[in-house]
Amino acid sequence: MTYKIVNDSRKPILIKHSEICSPPPNEIFIDDVDTSYPGIVIKYENGYLIEDGVHRMAKLQKQGIFESLFYVVSIEEYKNGMVSMKYRETFITLGAWNHNFLSPRLHK
Repeated sequence: MTYKIVNDSRKPILIKHSEICSPPPNEIFIDDVDTSYPGIVIKYENGYLIEDGVHRMAKLQKQGIFESLFYVVSIEEYKNGMVSMKYRETFITLGAWNHNFLSPRLHK
């Protein structure tokens, strides 16, 4: 099982999905996700970029829910290792792994 975590005790906040830039979800995963866990977004000047939770967000939208809880991290926090991913039995710090791909993009 793979999942992502925020490495401190911050609380998630309620965010409108229209404020979050995200890739299209893969339809085959939507119905099986557990929406009880908050997603993770990276805060930019013009909104948020989803880091984890695109399928949860899509499932909620199918149910008519257009805002939900997300942990919010800054670009610097992400680059400095605030978000980790459990892959098999190992935790990978994502900032060190893919920080060169973080740059602001226009929200479409």
